[in-house]
Amino acid sequence: MLEHTLTGSRLWLNEGFATWVGWLAVDHLHPDWSVWSQFVTESMQTAFQLDGLRTSHPIEVPVRNALEVDQIFDSISYLKGSSVIRMLASHLGVETFLHGVGDYLQAHKYQNATTSDLWSALSKASGKDVNTFMDPWIRKIGFPVVTVAEEPGQISIKQSRFLSGGDVKPEEDETTWWIPLGLKSGSNTAEASSGSLTTKEDTIREIDDSFYKLNSEQTGFYRTNLPPKRLTQLSTQLDKLSPQDKIGLIGDAAALAISGDATTAGVLSFLEGFTKETNYLVWSEVLSSLGNIRSVFADDELVSEGLRQYTLRLVSEATDKIGWDFAPNDDYLTGQLRALLLSSAGMAGHEGVVAEAKKRFTAYTEGGDKKAIHPSLRTATFKIAVKEGGKPAYDAVMKEYLNTTSVDGKEIALQGLGRVQSTELAREYLKWSFSGAVATQDLHTPSRALALNSKTKLEVWHFIKENWSMLRERLGNNMVVLERYLRMSLNRFSSFEIEKDIADFFKDKDNSGYDRGLAVVSDTIKGRARYAQHDLEIIREWLSAHGYAK
Repeated sequence: MLEHTLTGSRLWLNEGFATWVGWLAVDHLHPDWSVWSQFVTESMQTAFQLDGLRTSHPIEVPVRNALEVDQIFDSISYLKGSSVIRMLASHLGVETFLHGVGDYLQAHKYQNATTSDLWSALSKASGKDVNTFMDPWIRKIGFPVVTVAEEPGQISIKQSRFLSGGDVKPEEDETTWWIPLGLKSGSNTAEASSGSLTTKEDTIREIDDSFYKLNSEQTGFYRTNLPPKRLTQLSTQLDKLSPQDKIGLIGDAAALAISGDATTAGVLSFLEGFTKETNYLVWSEVLSSLGNIRSVFADDELVSEGLRQYTLRLVSEATDKIGWDFAPNDDYLTGQLRALLLSSAGMAGHEGVVAEAKKRFTAYTEGGDKKAIHPSLRTATFKIAVKEGGKPAYDAVMKEYLNTTSVDGKEIALQGLGRVQSTELAREYLKWSFSGAVATQDLHTPSRALALNSKTKLEVWHFIKENWSMLRERLGNNMVVLERYLRMSLNRFSSFEIEKDIADFFKDKDNSGYDRGLAVVSDTIKGRARYAQHDLEIIREWLSAHGYAK
């Protein structure tokens, strides 16, 4: 009973609350860092990805045995937990929320406490029934999508369970969540309404349909499914949207294309509006979403080439403008944006970026000029060089890994090595990674880098099958490491056949300690495979019609 209480209630309160407070403190100390935008593009999107799977679990979850404990320390406890706390704090007001938390801590400072105790303290501080509207968020699996239908002067909204696979069964859609709507409408974009959706469906009247946005600042933990024409219109009104709003719209549109609730054509049309974007965190979400689309459709030659051309056209203007050189007054996020754009443009074949990367790489590795590559541009330069340079570049980055004394230098080299373009080098890299040169806790980095590479991801699965006994012996002493290795190595496939092959391979094995990870892999691959099936022809037609593919 103690174990159940610890992992089910106190775990998420400890870790979810601590995560949220960490972000809150950094925002207070450095408001110029735009940390809540980073939270939306990193923490929330990661939580959405796991919680959008059928194999997710509630924030509070019973644990059957000790091996499950480590697997519960995941994105649900930390990132969904902190996202839900952020949603509640935003609704109540941060000062009111912290006042209630203070009362809760004071009342239970010498004893154990539960989630219900926290809700009671917050209800008293705010005068609202927090327990009633927060209970489903904590005890039920998943999260909702709010689907919008437009009529003149009003919108109809409907909530339903979101699954990335898009195959929600009626018995999986019985939860009615409390959803803070955060609606901005018309010219008044400074303040959002405090209204909530507490039923399955509702209608909001007196909407200024020249502009509106639900879930202002993306404080609510839900997806929004807008009509395609509205999404296209918003791509021309980006000046009215905050970075958090842009990130949320991009993430929602991409996720809804995967589930089949929207289409990739809508996502690509929307993203075309971002060519002049200057915010690093927004670009990060744009390119992450686009990278996932490219990964899913990598096996179709026409679509793959069309998406490469699309990416190149999308990033070229911003890449050419930001260039390679750092100015003395560049802030941290400008440096991050430069690295992201150069990497994306170079990997998409931008001739100028590729030529400059090769030049700097040669000066760095052969000429001994360690200033030829700015420290922030090592990842971009190494990736481009290895992709373009074959075995000589691979050997040069391997030498860098073996000689560098910095932890981040080793991580950067491992990521760069994963951009090899031949199965022979991929096999060599995987074999080498288990030679003792890579620390056990870092062994997922080479395999993940290769899994993110459409040319080599199949070799990772072949390696796991052929070397399972060695992997089990080497990593089996730490199930966290083994589970992470398998999950990060195998979740980039988009094939029902490969999913079945993985399931068959592990069917008769003792998978205790990493069974949740395998379930996530299975659910993820099936969702990606369904996505590839239902959107392949749509994306082919769109790319051809818009001049990206012939």
